[in-house]
Amino acid sequence: MVWPWIAGVAVVLLVMLISSNVKFSLTLMRKKDDDEIVFDVRAVFGLVKKRITVPVIVFKGFSEGVGIKAEYVDKAQEHVVSDTEKKITKKTIKEAFDAMRDLLSHCFQFHQWLLNTLGHIHCTRVVWKTSVGVGDAAETALTTGMVWGLKTSLLGFVFRFIKLDTRPELRVEPKFNEVKFSTEVLCLARIRLYYIMLAGFHLLVRIIKVKDGWRTWQRVLFKA
Repeated sequence: MVWPWIAGVAVVLLVMLISSNVKFSLTLMRKKDDDEIVFDVRAVFGLVKKRITVPVIVFKGFSEGVGIKAEYVDKAQEHVVSDTEKKITKKTIKEAFDAMRDLLSHCFQFHQWLLNTLGHIHCTRVVWKTSVGVGDAAETALTTGMVWGLKTSLLGFVFRFIKLDTRPELRVEPKFNEVKFSTEVLCLARIRLYYIMLAGFHLLVRIIKVKDGWRTWQRVLFKA
């Protein structure tokens, strides 16, 4: 009979699918007055490709906040799915903080769930290049050392929770007698689809464990 063969092939394909890697790429760039954030996701053996890019970040003052333009791109079909323009102010930050606090209080030990999930992420490449100059050679040398220390401390903290599969490529280039700051960060990471599905299931269980947890998460996320 052909049905056992079809069932066998379906099981094999399902196992291959859930054991496949979901790959992430995060690029942060700051050059002069230009900023750009690009986040790529690749899954199902490259059949699913998505990109979120933030090409415009404008500081409009303490009263008006920061203006951000974001684009959501389907890389498989090479077209922009949607684009939005938002303004981040003290009010929106407070609202986001209150919403996050509401979500965390209605999830059983969310921090433990987060740490367990991060532990399954593997970082496969980190490149962080920075050019810095403050106009004076001595002060530039001092600032360069501070930037080195900041980088190593920050990465040391992050990789306490995420597995690092490679040696980070760090570079700080001093620009003596020149006022300049530019930085570019590239981070590649992966996690198996199985762990994403498992993390989603565990998160749902932790939410349901708390009284009004599911209703609260629905209300907050739907409102957002």
